[in-house]
Amino acid sequence: LAAFISALYTKDFDLMSRSLVDEIVEPIRSLLIPEFEKLKKSAIEAGALGFGISGSGPSVYALANGIQDTNAIADSMRSNINQVGIDFEIHISAINNQGIKILSSK
Repeated sequence: LAAFISALYTKDFDLMSRSLVDEIVEPIRSLLIPEFEKLKKSAIEAGALGFGISGSGPSVYALANGIQDTNAIADSMRSNINQVGIDFEIHISAINNQGIKILSSK
């Protein structure tokens, strides 16, 4: 986590990629996600800095540097998931660089 945070501050994308590797949980949890390895490989080949499981799954994420790579990664993932024939949604979001804030109060 420290490496990832440092990479965000310094824009060191190689460090960011290395810090997104999960050698503990991913090998086991990925078995529960259809075509996980194929999705990961295609996302990385399309330009993802990293790819992994969000929380305990089955959601996955890819981190990209810029909208052009982001769209290529989304297209690659969409193509692969369509072949599996399961329902899915792809969400594209920028990283929040403003920090936390209250959106509404009761």
